[in-house]
Amino acid sequence: MTRSDHLFSLSVLQTFALFAPQLIALLPQAMALLMAAWIPKLVNLVIFLGFLYFLLRKPTRDFFRERFTQIRAALESAAKEKAAAESKLTEIDARLNRLDTELAEIRSQTEREAAAERERIDAAAREDAEKLRLIAQREIEAAKKTALVELRQFAAEKSVELAEQIIRRELTPTDDARLLQRLGEEIQRAK
Repeated sequence: MTRSDHLFSLSVLQTFALFAPQLIALLPQAMALLMAAWIPKLVNLVIFLGFLYFLLRKPTRDFFRERFTQIRAALESAAKEKAAAESKLTEIDARLNRLDTELAEIRSQTEREAAAERERIDAAAREDAEKLRLIAQREIEAAKKTALVELRQFAAEKSVELAEQIIRRELTPTDDARLLQRLGEEIQRAK
């Protein structure tokens, strides 16, 4: 038995000792009440509930202790995932910033190539330079779109994960106690 069980038993004995003289004086009246039909049912109910409490006390306590440990581990895992997500987000931001400079470099390079081709070749060279510039822009736009799609998908996934973390973080020990109390009330109502 735990210390709280001992203290409970001691308090019940002390209460009984305080009220023993009054109980003895009321014994004849109590005997008449015990003969009533609902008293035995009430006694059976009290015995049953006491036995049920005795049986379910430890498993319920162990269950909630284990659940608390699982939630704590999930929160720690979520914090690690959040840190990893933030580092990946900064990496993607850096890639997007580099895309702008690479885009500027590719544009200037295609313009230089187009100017050199104009000097050596006439209209056919201009058409080839334009084709190269359009292809480069399409590739850059495709790469940019792909990166933006990946970024949106990543941001959406992380938003969902952060929402889960917030919900888990806001589940307090008082919430756990309230859930345990509701469970006890539902068990009593089911009987």
